[in-house]
Amino acid sequence: MIKNALIKGTIILTIASLITRVLGIAQRIPLQRILGDGGMATYGIAYNIYGILLILATVGIPSALSKQIAEYHATNQFARADELFRAARDFALVAGLISAVVLYVFAPYYAVYISHDPEAILSIRAIAPALLLFPLISMMRGYFQGSQQMMPTGLSQVSEQILRVGMAVLLPILLLQSGYSHEVAVAGASFGAVAGSFGALAIMLYYFYREKKRSSRPVVHTGSPSRKEIYGQLLKTSIPISLASTAIPLIYFIDSSSVIALLKGEIGYEAAKNMLGILTGRAQSLAAIPPILTIALSSAVLPAIASSYFKGDVAGVKRTSSLALRLTLLIGTPFSFYLSASAVAINGFLFGNTDGSWVISALCVGSIFQMLMMTSMAILQGLGKMVQTMGFVFIGILVKAGLNLLFTPFLGIYGIILATTCGFITIWLLNQVLINKVAPLSLMGSRWKGFLFSSGLMFIVCITLALGLIELFPAEWPLWVTYGMTCVLTALISFPVYFGCLTWSQGITAEDLRYLPERVQRLLRVGKGRRTE
Repeated sequence: MIKNALIKGTIILTIASLITRVLGIAQRIPLQRILGDGGMATYGIAYNIYGILLILATVGIPSALSKQIAEYHATNQFARADELFRAARDFALVAGLISAVVLYVFAPYYAVYISHDPEAILSIRAIAPALLLFPLISMMRGYFQGSQQMMPTGLSQVSEQILRVGMAVLLPILLLQSGYSHEVAVAGASFGAVAGSFGALAIMLYYFYREKKRSSRPVVHTGSPSRKEIYGQLLKTSIPISLASTAIPLIYFIDSSSVIALLKGEIGYEAAKNMLGILTGRAQSLAAIPPILTIALSSAVLPAIASSYFKGDVAGVKRTSSLALRLTLLIGTPFSFYLSASAVAINGFLFGNTDGSWVISALCVGSIFQMLMMTSMAILQGLGKMVQTMGFVFIGILVKAGLNLLFTPFLGIYGIILATTCGFITIWLLNQVLINKVAPLSLMGSRWKGFLFSSGLMFIVCITLALGLIELFPAEWPLWVTYGMTCVLTALISFPVYFGCLTWSQGITAEDLRYLPERVQRLLRVGKGRRTE
């Protein structure tokens, strides 16, 4: 029963996460056409600082709350679970109010003196009210997840994203048609987050009151802790989780805060702002596609890692952790290479021009290390090593910030991307060292040759097709058709080349396929007689 609930919950949250990621990426396409790269830079500045404050406002309490609620429910301590939720709810309301006020009041200072984009003031203030509700929504999600009810979280995420994306695209169009300035239109896009918060809250309140009405549970009275004790227990668990989860938001926050300042001396203010828009509106959204695979993978392997570690099964931890990182490489690499090699065609098809294609290419190829970082962090979470992971994230952020200053004068925007990749690599390697202390991993073993050969061949085939096909299509065809056909044909040829070569060269084995969907397993099935390490 527990296993079925776990599988069902994993499926629900994975599907919801995939839907929200796809909608978030899809939103950038019309927004870029409406607002332009400069407008996307302003939008990215507002959204990145909002994301950081949201993490700080909740300080990881939803995850800690979920864990504690589950323990209370397992022992029928429902009264204590309800008291715990009320304490978390009150914390969320206060933290949300403080965060919203801070963001609204300090918007001019951040926009003018840190991000060097005065037009971001209105956008930052437009997104600030979302901080009033999202900490509360996060606590309610944690409550339901602790109760083994994943549907409220999944539906609230999807409804939030639908309203946010819809409003973020519709409002700028209406505002521009009504004669408002470009600055106001960008603020309208930022306000989409506020609309999304109302949609998510409506779903959570529906499930919350439905749960209260039908709830009739035995109660075990064990005494009620004070609010001070409750908050102390929650924060002890939640702060490391929160800070460890800030790696990617902080890296993107550093860029949205510093790109204009670092580049404007070399290429001018307007060009620097447009470059930031390409980075945040195009490159970061496309580079976010391969890590979607990591979400589903982590959901599948984490319970096994945690279970093995709890039982003292070091061999099980080694086997499952190695498999998780191996699948990250084997499956994530071709998607990163495809996006990187096909950047010109993808950029032209989605955004209407090819500006910044090599920026997209550089960031997408580095997403391989982002995925390894995310998977290794998930493994450490299963091992209960969140405090150490928090420290590694801090070191990686320092590396990223320092290399931004070192590389940018020589490499421009590519120096900033290289610094980002170095930050990911730093965190991943530190994670890997700690994991190896618990259970020495065998990441690829004898598979390295097959993997490297298959990856290299795919990249060569992919970039040859992506650049060559553009020249072969008739010149009278609309550009978006040429770019679209190039994207499709490149994918249809390069992916079979990669997976076929990987299977032939024994870069992937039957053991590696066990966590993949059955249909994928049938396509990539290797010989029955092959053994894995």
